[in-house]
Amino acid sequence: MVAICKRYVDLGVAQADFSAVKRLAADETSKARGHDYITTVADADERRVLFVTEGRGLETIQAFAADFTAHGGNPEAVASISIDMSPAFIKGVTKHLPNAQITFDKFHVIAHASTAVDKTRRIEQRTDPSLKGLRWKLLKDRADGRRRPAPTSMR
Repeated sequence: MVAICKRYVDLGVAQADFSAVKRLAADETSKARGHDYITTVADADERRVLFVTEGRGLETIQAFAADFTAHGGNPEAVASISIDMSPAFIKGVTKHLPNAQITFDKFHVIAHASTAVDKTRRIEQRTDPSLKGLRWKLLKDRADGRRRPAPTSMR
């Protein structure tokens, strides 16, 4: 069964045409416990996966740019890419997708903001005890009044 799936994936990838792709989204995920990562790059407009590889960072963006070119894409024509705040991703995009405007994905921006709010609240709480318990009021969804868990801190 795996061999059949691999054959059809290989056939589909061989026919892929990336010439019209202008907006990308890239993210990494852990494939197992530990620090083994897989990076996925997708067409943000068509919502289709273009490239998957092991690892994360500069080398994965470099490998994507080579594969993108091999399938008719022009790395210089990529207008934007959404990535996490990894310095390696930023360096890879700057080097291999030179005209792409970088947008940081929402999860990482919210995680940073939440961490900053919590740090500030903890510092201020030392001088003003009335701020105790404010964390949940700051994090609740104002639309429906329910509490939302804080995003987990950055990796």
